[in-house]
Amino acid sequence: MLSSTMVYSVLWGVFSVNVKGVYRVKNLIRKYGVKAEILEFSGTIKSVSAALKASGFPPSKILKTLVVIAGGRPCIVILPGDGKLDFRELSRELNVEDARLAKPDEVEELLGVKPGKVSPFLDEILNYNIIVDESVIGGGEVLVCGGSAHHLVKVHVDEIVRVLKLGIKDVSKVG
Repeated sequence: MLSSTMVYSVLWGVFSVNVKGVYRVKNLIRKYGVKAEILEFSGTIKSVSAALKASGFPPSKILKTLVVIAGGRPCIVILPGDGKLDFRELSRELNVEDARLAKPDEVEELLGVKPGKVSPFLDEILNYNIIVDESVIGGGEVLVCGGSAHHLVKVHVDEIVRVLKLGIKDVSKVG
């Protein structure tokens, strides 16, 4: 259930916040015919805990999209909000020596958005190897970042899988 925080489907061109990223998300959703709803929040949504407070969705239904540098190459990892990336397992799955989170300037250079605004529905995501943690599969309706600090996308996991053509791996650990 969504809380009393101001949330509504986006009517494009009406808002005063910087929504460049959300327009890019909207364009990808339209381009691929994704069945999704873009929600706007009056408060800033830059973390799973903020998304939880604003939306009422449990952390397992709020997906985070991480930019990782693995073996010197960028890749995208999608995890449930209550999961933590297991870098050792990711390195093993990708057959690389090391993996780390991308630095903020690397995220911005690779995707054109700052950390906290990374959405799986940015066109640039499709340029990289995309891995979703297997715990996400079969998760039904979830929330993902909408490309800005004020937007989330409500979408079925099957739509994410269809559009992103991702690899499914066990790369998270509990807690």
